Amino acid sequence: MSGTVERKLRPLYDALDNLNNKQVIQRADKLLKKEKDLHCAKVLKALALVRLMKNGEAMSLLNEVKECFPLDESTLQAMCYCYKELLCPEEIPFLYETALKYTPNSEDHLTQLFMSYVRVQEYKKQQQVATKLVKLTSKSAYSYWNAASLFLMGKENPELGKMMCFPLALKVIEKTKEKSPEVAEEVFRLYLDVLEVLGENRQALQELENCDRNKLIDDRERWRLKLHYGTLLGDTEMCNILYKEAIVNEPDSYSYFKGYFDTAFPLLTDTSYTHNEDFEITPNQCDRSVSDMTGLLLKVSDGIMRGPELAKIDLVMRLKELGVEVCPFASSNLLILDFVQKFGHKMCCYDDLTVVLGRLTAPEDKIELITLLEDYRVTVKENNGTKAMARLATLHMLLHHLESYTMPLPEGKVDMSLTEIENFANITLEGWYGDLGCGYIETFAALYTWRQCGTNATKSDIVSAIKVLTAKLEQAPESATCRLLATRLYEHLGGIGPAVETYGGLDTKSVQLDSLAHLLYPSYLSLGAFNRADKHARQMESFYRTNEREVLEYIVKSYLAGKFNKVPELFNLQESLSRSISKAVFALDKIWLSFILTTPVAWQNIEFLVTAAKDDLSMIECDNLIDNRDYNCNEQCSPRAAELAEIQKNMSFAHDSLYVRMRRFMIEGITALVSGEDVAPLLERYLTEVVERAVEIPCRGDLPVYLMMSNSMAPWVQYVPYLGTAVEQAHALSRVTVGGEQGEYTGKELLAEFGKIVEITRGKVIAEDGTLENSNLAYLSCLIQCICFTLICYSPGVSACRVVRKKKALAEASLEDLKNMILDTQKLCEECKSLAVVFKLTNLSIDKEDSVDSKIASSVEWTIENFSRVLDKMANLAKTFSMVQRPGTVVKKQGKQS
Repeated sequence: MSGTVERKLRPLYDALDNLNNKQVIQRADKLLKKEKDLHCAKVLKALALVRLMKNGEAMSLLNEVKECFPLDESTLQAMCYCYKELLCPEEIPFLYETALKYTPNSEDHLTQLFMSYVRVQEYKKQQQVATKLVKLTSKSAYSYWNAASLFLMGKENPELGKMMCFPLALKVIEKTKEKSPEVAEEVFRLYLDVLEVLGENRQALQELENCDRNKLIDDRERWRLKLHYGTLLGDTEMCNILYKEAIVNEPDSYSYFKGYFDTAFPLLTDTSYTHNEDFEITPNQCDRSVSDMTGLLLKVSDGIMRGPELAKIDLVMRLKELGVEVCPFASSNLLILDFVQKFGHKMCCYDDLTVVLGRLTAPEDKIELITLLEDYRVTVKENNGTKAMARLATLHMLLHHLESYTMPLPEGKVDMSLTEIENFANITLEGWYGDLGCGYIETFAALYTWRQCGTNATKSDIVSAIKVLTAKLEQAPESATCRLLATRLYEHLGGIGPAVETYGGLDTKSVQLDSLAHLLYPSYLSLGAFNRADKHARQMESFYRTNEREVLEYIVKSYLAGKFNKVPELFNLQESLSRSISKAVFALDKIWLSFILTTPVAWQNIEFLVTAAKDDLSMIECDNLIDNRDYNCNEQCSPRAAELAEIQKNMSFAHDSLYVRMRRFMIEGITALVSGEDVAPLLERYLTEVVERAVEIPCRGDLPVYLMMSNSMAPWVQYVPYLGTAVEQAHALSRVTVGGEQGEYTGKELLAEFGKIVEITRGKVIAEDGTLENSNLAYLSCLIQCICFTLICYSPGVSACRVVRKKKALAEASLEDLKNMILDTQKLCEECKSLAVVFKLTNLSIDKEDSVDSKIASSVEWTIENFSRVLDKMANLAKTFSMVQRPGTVVKKQGKQS
């Protein structure tokens, strides 16, 4: 760029740096009037338009500049930046492909072209560009780009990789190593990865041995890689020796002992035990006898480290499974009790023991252990001090994990464990600060919550648990467990306001926004917080867009830094987030909420919303979704029987997958009806993909309240057939009234379906005793959303401005039916509101202890009012349809004729 041009563009760059985007547009327009061919000014104007969310105008300007084939570096860089912001990286390669036609030997342009192919995962093309760079410059870095491209190409197509890509990548690396023997760690790791995919694990091990001299890889990583290749080769003896080496160096790590036992037991040839006081560890020999294993344990154990003590329990349990009773150690239950006595005052004790308790399968062993722990609990609670309290917490967690509360008590004995837990949960832990104090606060609060909020919990039980959790949050605001538990319980009772307030204290960021998206967002829709749901969905859409852009740049930086092993990891991260089911839910709900929140006042506005929905819908991927949700984020202190099994997690994912398909159908149905398209194929697909599958998937209802999964589909299952009927009837009405086709429309099917779902909803939200079922307000939300959906679907057939003259009476009758449907739902809302007011007055109190009840009562009333406001909007929309006249009709307005 010449100095004159740079001086002219300087004000534009300054305005962009200061975020004065409107000023950029004004100055660019002024500059372009004088110099129409100043491409960089157009691109900078496009960038300002992108920042003002005017993507269509920006893309038009970029297309104009692209047709002129710009060559100057400033314009090309600015265009690349715009395309990145627009999430259109596929447009960038064309720029540098064109530039290279005029400057074929430009290293910078070839490098930029390579990176543009990296962003769109065009491995073959980036390998071709890397080959050109090697021929042009002979730099070893470009050779490794070539090898990395071949490696990724082979990963994408395994058959081609085995035949050509992997051997060629290996040849390129070895040839480059001959020219320049000094290689970086990242290049060496790429070399090992190529050897691994070719099955040359022996050679990879040999290369690891050779690299010991130049210290390319640190000792810990080299040990891990040796173990990895030994496992791939099935060399159990080698793995056993490696684990033994790690135990000698770090005896306090139980994971090494676990691996040691896993490799030693398949080699076991001698199950007898011989005591040897002069036992010596043989570092280069694998252990094949019980004497060797126990000798190693006795040698490294000092009674202070947790790792060897936990390994003793594991060894005794494994030997018992083999039927071997000869062992120098006590029984597994006595070893567990000894472990609690030594380390029970540490928070890690419970987590350590849960690892080995999975092997405790015999009922008699479980009963014996519970008896030992109960007796020790009686002894411990007589002592005072923080260590005694800590041991008591550990004992309660272990007994809870073993489900001791489900066992029948001896005659005349009363279970005092819940009272004891409640007393500790309500105690003020003065002087307990930091992670230690927070940990025990979480422990007692979680234990109390589980015991109160089991599968048969009542409202009062849940409120008691919330009070304990909120009290603990005052002591330890940083407690994530207490916040998550309180949030789930508030949601269950319909308290969306306090749930949002409580959840707001969590500092969720980065991928947590995706993995924890199921915790609060579904309640926004279920409890009437539609504006908050819309805001959250838009924020999450921005998060996914930002993630996609930033990950691509990290991949480019990985190539530049030579960290080729990070490239597949980053691509996997990008794919997992781009295919996340939460992303699809947010994208579809954002479109649907635009219909609910932006109530159209005329037919033209509906068409505008439908046009925008079509554009957004085309970019939403609803197939091949994956589940990134973290189901275990609030499972602390839950018993084994209540932990979520894979089948339950898969069932939850199946529910939400159906929810995505149903949401897509609703939007596609609206767009098809407004556009006058045939909906028969859509209805057929809906029948097979949603209706039939919804019946096959059961709902999981026997989990504790605070462990309930996010089944977004669960309340909607009752209304799934109604949605298909609504679209079918709306299409029939539209064909008769708008198109004038021969046909019969009665509306009986729709009215019959609506009557059913109103009764279903009434039975769910109003209990038999006449009280409001707060936990079932989601059914009322679904009913109201169904009403909105039906009214918008019927709009083409009932809107008088497009109705055939002879069929106007039919349209008016149909509109009257819709108004009656809205009126019936409004009556149900009013009935629920009166019950909510009674609930609020009953629980209203100025006492701080009862503030939980007051918060829930106020929040429930607010939810019902929100539902009523949405219904009022729908009633006004129906009234608007009835007021619209056919073109040319004389309408009296303010005393004048139009």
